Amino acid sequence: MPHHSSYIALVSITSGALSIAGYILLKRLLCKSKCKGKKAEQSKIYEEKALLDQYMLFNYAEEDQIILSNLDHYANIYNCALFPRNVALLCRDHCPEIFFAEQPHPRRALDIGCAVGRSCFELSKLFDEVIGIDYSVNFIDHCKKILTDKYIEYECTLEGDLNQKLSYQLDPEVKVDRLSFEVGDACNLRDDLGEFDLVLASNLVCRLTEPMKFLNRLKTLVKTRKYVVMSTPFTWGTQYTPKENWIGGFVEENGREVNGIDGLKAAMSDSFDLCHQTELPMLIRETRRKFQYTICLITIWQKK
Repeated sequence: MPHHSSYIALVSITSGALSIAGYILLKRLLCKSKCKGKKAEQSKIYEEKALLDQYMLFNYAEEDQIILSNLDHYANIYNCALFPRNVALLCRDHCPEIFFAEQPHPRRALDIGCAVGRSCFELSKLFDEVIGIDYSVNFIDHCKKILTDKYIEYECTLEGDLNQKLSYQLDPEVKVDRLSFEVGDACNLRDDLGEFDLVLASNLVCRLTEPMKFLNRLKTLVKTRKYVVMSTPFTWGTQYTPKENWIGGFVEENGREVNGIDGLKAAMSDSFDLCHQTELPMLIRETRRKFQYTICLITIWQKK
């Protein structure tokens, strides 16, 4: 990259005006320097070991080395869509103590990390009160807009600057008077939330700075014999969680490998029984031809 003083030398001042030729040359040099920087940055990405390992797997591994879960039911990609709705249906189908209790009572649900609210809208058909909490102000603003207007328009990328215009009309079966949304931190929830029949935490645990703080709080959020439903792909990363706070995805000093489910069991087993475990893929479209395909582990816990 040329020295800063060489840029200055290119700029000639004539009667207080910037020389056009000097300006053009300066702009070209700056652009060239910027392009070189981008190329170096892109080159560095492809030198990272994690990416190299992914491409080695992509090129040389056998099918059973690549796919480590039983995905027979999800061979049809359409079965992987509508994940937020499907999680809500799991809550309905695997939490009998909520819906078949001998003494009927107002049923409360809490969705922590509710994103833009689809699971909450589905849960409102089943519960008398549903609270959705997310750390993103933008997400919660969109939840409230859907709740108020019962309609929203949005755009999704197709390719480059080409977008697909979409809209959503709120299902008339959604009980809007049972719903509320608020901004909050899963690791520092307000004290007066009360107790719930269901706490749903979708793809949350491995995105928290202090997952144990959240897991410990569940003990006071859930009523006796009621449920926590968690989904997580266990995509641990230091950009979200300091490594010392990971509850899985590491090797202990004695050489034992600790998976995320091991950490969940250790954190939850004193107050909850693990009553159901399954896998549920989710599909997020990035462009017309690029998707995120994630296999989430679903665990359902009943408070002792």
